[in-house]
Amino acid sequence: MVIKRLNKNFTILDRKLIAHKGIYGYSNRLKKKIEPNTFLSCKIAIDNDIPFECDIRNTLDNIAVLAHDNVIENEGVKVKVNKHTYDELVDILKEKAPAKLEDVLRYNNSRVGVIVDAKEAHIFYSKYRDNLATLLNKYSSNGEIMLQSFNPFFMLSMRKHLNKVLTGQLICRGKTILDSFKAPKRVAYMYERIISLICFIARTDVINMENHEDEKWHKATRFFISKEECIKITRKRDILLEKIENSIYKGKKRVIKFIDKIQLALVKVAHELTKKPVLSFTITDESDFNCMENLYIVSYIADFSKLGLEKYIEKMKKIENQ
Repeated sequence: MVIKRLNKNFTILDRKLIAHKGIYGYSNRLKKKIEPNTFLSCKIAIDNDIPFECDIRNTLDNIAVLAHDNVIENEGVKVKVNKHTYDELVDILKEKAPAKLEDVLRYNNSRVGVIVDAKEAHIFYSKYRDNLATLLNKYSSNGEIMLQSFNPFFMLSMRKHLNKVLTGQLICRGKTILDSFKAPKRVAYMYERIISLICFIARTDVINMENHEDEKWHKATRFFISKEECIKITRKRDILLEKIENSIYKGKKRVIKFIDKIQLALVKVAHELTKKPVLSFTITDESDFNCMENLYIVSYIADFSKLGLEKYIEKMKKIENQ
């Protein structure tokens, strides 16, 4: 896969599967559970020659660390990553302190492709942006790293500071957008998801889209779907939905489907106009590969952690070699 902006082969897109948050799950050999988004989960992926994705956030002293959520809990103590320096996080969280992204990239040393998902992707984080760009440029001599975000304005800003680092625009499903209305504190979260639908703004190299369940659209676009994953909702959402009347939910569901159609249409048009490759996430079952017919989806982020660590690795390698 040749990316014009880099004019080089980007090895991560030559691989069918990319591990979600590293390789994690219970290990029979180690007799313990490996947590996702940790140095160890990334190390296991690297040691087994498996490309991986990891999520990052920023500490108070501007250090990029592996963390999906801003709040980390240890023994009942909840700590916000961006409110503490890295040393403070280590003192408070002990062994649960997040790993530094630089430590992971240094260990990897360009052996496998890495997708970095920036969770605090606000365009006004100029210091965050500059430091992250410097770090990624340092460890991506031939495009071994891809930076992605839901915020196209952040990605547009980052592109100016990245040399041989690929960029990706994350696009999520409408149900996630509607979930964002649950609490005022998630206004920024909602904002990023809504504008992520506009996949033209950032002019990124890759479009990264969440799986889709609409059968009509699947037939029309031959798009990859994972119905089981799409209908999965959190316990909190279950409780909320039980409290509202069916008529309200039906109205909400119609809005979800409408936004989903807009999303798919934008991705299809963006691909046809730009010929950008599409990366889809997240596969959790091998049966999902029955839908791998779309000619413009080049790679998939997969997560087989429920199988356990060793079977996870075995399945990734088996599918990759098929």
